[in-house]
Amino acid sequence: MAIGNDVEQVLASSLARLQDSLRRASEDSEDSEDSIVPEEGSDAWLLLEALVDKDEAVEQRLSARFQEAGSSFARQGGKLDSRLGSLLHYTDVLAQELHGVLQEQPHALIETLASLYHFQSLATVALTRGYQHSMEESTVERTHMAEQLEHRLTTLQRINGVSNSAIDLDQTLEITAQEVAEELHVDLCSIFFYDELQRVLTLRATNGPRPLGGMHFTLRLGEGYSGWVADKGRPLIVTDALSDANYASEARSYHTDFHGLMTLPIIFFGNDERLIGVISVQSVEPREFSRDEISFVEVVAGIIAINIENGRLYEQTDEQLRRKVHELATIHRVSSIIASTLNLDEVLQIITTQAVHLSGAERSCLFELDPDRQKLHVLAHYGFNTNTSRIQIGLGQCCAGRCVQTGRPSMAVDCFQADESCFLHDDPFVTADIHSVLCVPLKVKQKVLGCICIYSSHRHLLSPDQMQLVITFANEAAIAIENARLYEEARRGSELKSVLLRELNHRVKNNLATVAGILSLQRRRTKSPEIQATLAESVNRVQGLASTHDLLAHEDVSEARIDEIARKIVGVAHSNLSPPDKHITFQVEASPIVIPSKSVTMLALVINEMISNAIKHGLKNQNEGNIIIRGREEDNMVYVQVIDDGKDGPAFELAFDETGEGSSEGLGLSLIKNLIGDLHGKFSLRRDKITLANHPENEAPVERTIAEVRFPLVQYKVPAWSA
Repeated sequence: MAIGNDVEQVLASSLARLQDSLRRASEDSEDSEDSIVPEEGSDAWLLLEALVDKDEAVEQRLSARFQEAGSSFARQGGKLDSRLGSLLHYTDVLAQELHGVLQEQPHALIETLASLYHFQSLATVALTRGYQHSMEESTVERTHMAEQLEHRLTTLQRINGVSNSAIDLDQTLEITAQEVAEELHVDLCSIFFYDELQRVLTLRATNGPRPLGGMHFTLRLGEGYSGWVADKGRPLIVTDALSDANYASEARSYHTDFHGLMTLPIIFFGNDERLIGVISVQSVEPREFSRDEISFVEVVAGIIAINIENGRLYEQTDEQLRRKVHELATIHRVSSIIASTLNLDEVLQIITTQAVHLSGAERSCLFELDPDRQKLHVLAHYGFNTNTSRIQIGLGQCCAGRCVQTGRPSMAVDCFQADESCFLHDDPFVTADIHSVLCVPLKVKQKVLGCICIYSSHRHLLSPDQMQLVITFANEAAIAIENARLYEEARRGSELKSVLLRELNHRVKNNLATVAGILSLQRRRTKSPEIQATLAESVNRVQGLASTHDLLAHEDVSEARIDEIARKIVGVAHSNLSPPDKHITFQVEASPIVIPSKSVTMLALVINEMISNAIKHGLKNQNEGNIIIRGREEDNMVYVQVIDDGKDGPAFELAFDETGEGSSEGLGLSLIKNLIGDLHGKFSLRRDKITLANHPENEAPVERTIAEVRFPLVQYKVPAWSA
């Protein structure tokens, strides 16, 4: 909207006044975006310029410049209502000042104010349009960035998931390279691993394109851009890699020329930084990579580094577990081999042999300590061809002597030639082959028996785990040696006791036979029938004792079965007490009850007296008869019966709880009662009905005379299968 020339002249002449009014308005406004004096390009300057400008294109310029100002203001994060308020304030200030300038020209004032408000409307619309357009662009940009960030997070999740899966490492790297290339829209993603021993980079994966050397492509440190990044340990971003001769050789190793380049080191940041490899992304066209793209590849490199380190730790842990299992199995096997024999010489030889196999050494030597002489001598060795029988080592001398003296393991390397007290010092053939030694004391209950020394041709010390393994083996060996020695001492003691026992049994048996012979000789010489009967009973008792002693001498000295005792006594009684004119049948029923040795002799005498009483009194008036010996267990009590089928019953009966005082009992019954009393038992004599075990068809009980003793059972009953 143009104004007249006269008005333009008036406004031009009043420009300083108008600017001064805007200056004062700027001073009063705290939210003004302009400086104290309106500068070129400010809202106040643009508004005043449009008002006094004669150019017809002023409206277009005004709209364009305010639209641009609105966009800039939005990008800076300003508030639109504040900017519009300042613009309105400037308009009001100019309108008020125009009233003073054109007060004598009302038509010009109206025309000028109309132009002012028109320009203000244009400025407001343009400023708002620019602000809104910029805000819309920012919203679209933020939405795009959010979508891109979400997509990259999803890609990172897939890469991390693949890295933590059980997929093969090469396949994992191939998938990772493919995901990175697709996410960044590049033509090549390659992953190199660093070999610390050979100090070279080896290509492990790409998203598809292969270099001319295929997957066997290698680079030295400092060679190409991958070697440079690996050597320097920092990223390399180049817009055009082919333009730099240092990088062009690697870039041209592919069938396609790649210009855009971003290469980052793959480093594991643990206790110590460790280079894993290098990851590169490349594009056919020259390209500048953004900070977000660099950060994305850095995260991928971190995932790869952690995955590789976890795999290394897993393999290391798995190897340690396998080694531990192998060591434990070896210890168990060696312990079983050591415990398989109690022969001392065999145990010593097994220990020296297995010590070499367990430690991976070549030689071993087992020393024994003589506590009296304080000297060590060789008990067994493995791998030594020299004569070791004359070796004597004092305490504190050589590695072995110091080990026994301190009671602690020791290791040394190349000490044989420097240590003059070493027993191998003067043997150049041995010292030339071995370089390290491990000595471990053999302890049992804090007592040092000696030590075992293991010699190796390697110049290195064992690890703490290997040391502990050998110490554990040494402890097992010490126990095996002590057990073998105790067994040897026990065996020699047992042999000595066996010889002494046989001699004692022989002498006791001879003495009893002598006593029985003297009594038999006296019996034949006497003329009195009563004395002959008494001597016969005495001979029977002595021979019964001899038979019982013979039973204990030939069987387990700690126990004997009732039926075995009864058979021995029956044999003696039949030959000594059974008259020639009588036919007496003896039956000993099976009784697998075991009696301890201290009770066997008394029980044998008791059975002997009961059999003698049955022959002498129960079958007195018969030419033939039967005697049965039975034994049973009931309520932890042992019952032994001697049963005869004599027609006449006993002269008196005696129950278990009766003492028998006042009865006409003879010497035999008195012996029975006294002997069974020593066993804390009781004796009874009665006439009763029984069932015969050898005649099951006779169901009806028959009457018999029963002499019976009972006493507590203090020993176990043997199984039926051993009867």
